Amino acid sequence: MPTQHVVAMLGNSPPQRAVGVLLSMPRDRIDALLAAMDGRLIAKLLIAADPEKRAALLSHLDDARLAAELALLPLVEAAAVMAALPAARARPQLDRVTSEHLAMLLDAMPGPQRRRLVDVLDPLRLSDLRRVAYEKRVIESLRRTAAGLQWVPGDYGSNLLAGVFHRLFGVSLCYVDCGPLQPAAVVAAHEVFAAQQVHGLLIVTNAMPSVQAGELVTDPRYGGTPALVVTWDPDDNDGVLGRALVRLAG
Repeated sequence: MPTQHVVAMLGNSPPQRAVGVLLSMPRDRIDALLAAMDGRLIAKLLIAADPEKRAALLSHLDDARLAAELALLPLVEAAAVMAALPAARARPQLDRVTSEHLAMLLDAMPGPQRRRLVDVLDPLRLSDLRRVAYEKRVIESLRRTAAGLQWVPGDYGSNLLAGVFHRLFGVSLCYVDCGPLQPAAVVAAHEVFAAQQVHGLLIVTNAMPSVQAGELVTDPRYGGTPALVVTWDPDDNDGVLGRALVRLAG
């Protein structure tokens, strides 16, 4: 039977049965059929398979092919496949995606699967995930203050332009995983917005600023633009950030 016909037959069969039929074929035939399948059918088979058959199916898919198929799937389906993968196969896939995308994938998984995958992540990725989660909460809070937000064009940091009271403000999100906010973060925030012609700069951080960082916030070398640093925790209410923007607006 031609390959495309077999693929169509497998796609129309109950997934668990399709996995069994596929894996009963010679290895070269399995490889040819997988090569002809789209990612959604492969995902359906991986999710439906029991652990033993899933491992056998994965032996026919190298990490690059698996990553290519996952990238084409809707978020919820990609998360379901990730959740079903053995940790040894999941980690290379997790390492390939940005922290922002990884956070969305993990959020779309049931708790037990999410915890299992978090356990295999590199500590640096975990720190970056905490940063992403913090920034998400800050942005949600700012939006509830009716601030119109956009990322700074051409900037790869965590810096936003906020439209409030018909004025434009810079907002720099400075998550700190451990210790106080350092002067380098304040300098970087000032430099990002130096050419943006903002009416004020708000630095939002989860940490207390060091003495040097606190002094740099209003350093006259940065053109006299009004600036504030606010230590904000996700448990704080929206008023903390709203009042800070009002203070900058004068």
